[in-house]
Amino acid sequence: MNEIDNVIEIQDIKIKEDSSSFFQVDFLKTFMIAFVIIDHSLLHSLIRGTGTELWERMSIPVFLILLGFNMGNSFARRGDQYLSELYSWSYFKRKFWRFVFPYIILYIVSTTAGFIIYEENFTDTFRENWFLEYIVYQKSLLEGPGNWFIPILFQSILLLPLMYKLFSILPRFSLILSFLIEICFHLFVFAYVGEITIENIFTELNFRYIILLYISAIGMGFWFSKDHDLFSKKNLFVWILFPISVIYMVAWEFFGFRLEVDGSGIVRGDYNYFTFIYSAFIILIVMKVIPKNPKNKVLKIFTVIGRSTFHIYLVQDVYFAITYSLYGMGEKIVDNIFGISFEEPILNLLLLCLNWLICISAGVFWWYIENTIRKARKK
Repeated sequence: MNEIDNVIEIQDIKIKEDSSSFFQVDFLKTFMIAFVIIDHSLLHSLIRGTGTELWERMSIPVFLILLGFNMGNSFARRGDQYLSELYSWSYFKRKFWRFVFPYIILYIVSTTAGFIIYEENFTDTFRENWFLEYIVYQKSLLEGPGNWFIPILFQSILLLPLMYKLFSILPRFSLILSFLIEICFHLFVFAYVGEITIENIFTELNFRYIILLYISAIGMGFWFSKDHDLFSKKNLFVWILFPISVIYMVAWEFFGFRLEVDGSGIVRGDYNYFTFIYSAFIILIVMKVIPKNPKNKVLKIFTVIGRSTFHIYLVQDVYFAITYSLYGMGEKIVDNIFGISFEEPILNLLLLCLNWLICISAGVFWWYIENTIRKARKK
């Protein structure tokens, strides 16, 4: 059997592997989507002090770095191309079916659920900045947790070809530039918004929907797509910056440290160039210690979940949006769509597993059906 072009069946789900696929990426994405569901399920006061910045909150930074890593490899497989060729009709068509079309389905489902739950009061979701939120940033009307990531993803579709071209011509300059752009954008928000108050919180949130606030993570992804060896000289900067990143995150998590002036953060939020370095180091470790194409077929379940993480992300978005609408946010130890509440830790763990089961299985099923229909159309 040809191992480079092998079709593996997992519960009637067929996955084609080739030499360009990375099991480590699917492995990472599986754990990260599980962390996302944990973040949106558990009462935050329950897990406060457990170092969430160092494990659970690293999920989005990992996804951002892998976004650049995957696109860097995808563009490289097509060979050297002009920028106009990178921005091709086939590129936008692929991105439409990969990201935009599933989001349209989510938008229809979540909006329908919003009208059912809130009835005539559903229009109250439109705030004074509704144009930015719902038209420019394309947030769904029934907003779920993590909905802010969708605008970042859509903006990346426009930015990724340009970033790849810059990295292919001037890699070191492009990596440094991505960090400088993000740092400068943090400083701009610091100067423009200042300290976050009730009056300006929506202005702050609107800036959080702009990809420039996270561009260093995507830049590192492009950089690692050329060389992801943990011990490569090209990745020495990660070793140098990693201790600084850990110190910053520990101080943030356990000691309430904030890099700010007069109450205004110079670094906004907990997704930034300090925390991205930590996630980058974890990715390099996983890429080093986990085999690229393991022979154990049981492990291929990670490939199934890893490749359907966007659909799982959308499912959990509407799942928790409905849950919070019905029962409130953080009203129970484990938020769940059934409104069940327990005091026993083991029962709450079972509730969390139930959330995993619902969101992951529904996302995988959605991804499988969508891919099956697409393949049928091609035939």
